[in-house]
Amino acid sequence: MKLKFLIIILVLALVLATSCKKDKPIEDTGFKDKKESAADDSKDVEDEEDEKTDNKKSAKAKPKKDLNYVKGGDVGSVSSYVEDREIWKGFSDDRHIAIAKRINMGVHLPRILLDSADADEANAEIDKMAEDLMGMYEKYKDEPENFEIGFYASFSTYQDEDLLSIKVSIYDYLGEEVQYYRAFNFSLPDGNFIGDGDLMKHFGVDEDEILTMVEDALMEECELTNGTYYGNVEDYAFIYNSSNHVGRILNDLWDNFDSLDRQIYIDQAGRPQFILTQYQIVNTIPCPLTLELKVNTFAKDPISTVYLRMARRLGIDPYDDRYKAFIIYLGAAYNEPSLEEVLKKLQPWSAIFMDYYDPPMLISMYSDDGEIPFINGQECYLIVPKYRNASVSLKELEIVDDGGMVKLAEVENNYMDETACAGPTFICQNTSEIAPNAKITIRYRDDVLEFTPSISQKDGNPVLPDEVINAEGLLDWDSLIHEHGYSVDMYEIINSLIPKD
Repeated sequence: MKLKFLIIILVLALVLATSCKKDKPIEDTGFKDKKESAADDSKDVEDEEDEKTDNKKSAKAKPKKDLNYVKGGDVGSVSSYVEDREIWKGFSDDRHIAIAKRINMGVHLPRILLDSADADEANAEIDKMAEDLMGMYEKYKDEPENFEIGFYASFSTYQDEDLLSIKVSIYDYLGEEVQYYRAFNFSLPDGNFIGDGDLMKHFGVDEDEILTMVEDALMEECELTNGTYYGNVEDYAFIYNSSNHVGRILNDLWDNFDSLDRQIYIDQAGRPQFILTQYQIVNTIPCPLTLELKVNTFAKDPISTVYLRMARRLGIDPYDDRYKAFIIYLGAAYNEPSLEEVLKKLQPWSAIFMDYYDPPMLISMYSDDGEIPFINGQECYLIVPKYRNASVSLKELEIVDDGGMVKLAEVENNYMDETACAGPTFICQNTSEIAPNAKITIRYRDDVLEFTPSISQKDGNPVLPDEVINAEGLLDWDSLIHEHGYSVDMYEIINSLIPKD
């Protein structure tokens, strides 16, 4: 037994000694394998060259000066290439000077300190703005309300290693002018102008994504405004809702987007803002002046999710180019009971596809006295465009005699001509087979579809163009309609337009 125990002890000692020998670090003799040494030397050279290259790139891209807080700029503005012009030094009244110096609702214009031809061009443009402001000052300084000066001017700056973005805003409120915006964007350090496409590319956005971002921002802004300010409208004033103007703004946007420049600036927080004041539409209807642009990775498909879900329910390929919209005939609304029936049929669709939100409305209307309008047609439809940001408008038609030939012609109607919605839309018009009184236009950018639906005297079904699908078979309406299940808001608005005996 003792012998066995002694053998075990010796074996353990031998194992321990061997282990210690293996773990002992090899002394560095100063020599390496030639291939390994050459590879290491080559890697060191490459790393050194990469570092030099990075330093050159960094030196070229970074401004030579540190960023400074821009006194006089909108709060949060920083730049090493911009300063306030302090144009109030030309004012004659100390009270006006104090007003102009204010951090908010003051008078501030930028001077661009970049040394480039494009910066000189921008400064010349801002020089003209300064002259115009001095002209306003001379015009308004003796007004009775001279504790104010009649106008505001402001600017903001954003700067990073490769970009300088400046926004200038002027508001002549005594002259009742629409607030003016102008953007100046420069690459650094060369000080050259850059276009909106390159500006957004700097932030990882492709140029062909910009228009969709603008459309989405506009829709979001109008929905927010509509819910905040027009949620309690119960009469014909619904035509002034932002949701009844958004289609017109989209149409103007599509008509002019490619022809305008400097439509985007980067605000102090590094967020892109789209300027709408270059569009004529802002002078005619309530409009947002700027829109914050956001990237929505999950909403890049222009096809409406409502349209997509309806198409799948009906067994139709939502991406089939032959089709542009769905339409559902809801019935005729000529008095209170019939109006209830129309809205009862709409309610299941709203519940399933719109989470109970009401669609915007386009209603054919007329006025005898030029004041209170009345409904001019009883047939009600739901239009669901294929594209989520498509505009929907309604144009009045009437029968005219054209040299002995009877035809339908467009006529002026301010109630209808001043409105256009977007997305799924409730429409009320006269769709008689004999003479429809309105034309529906669905537009998405350059894709325009115009049609005048009518009711067949044979079977009572809508007569439609090939691009528009009758979605009557979408739901089992009888099982989903409830006695008191309808939108009270829509009922109150439409009922106010129905002539009473």
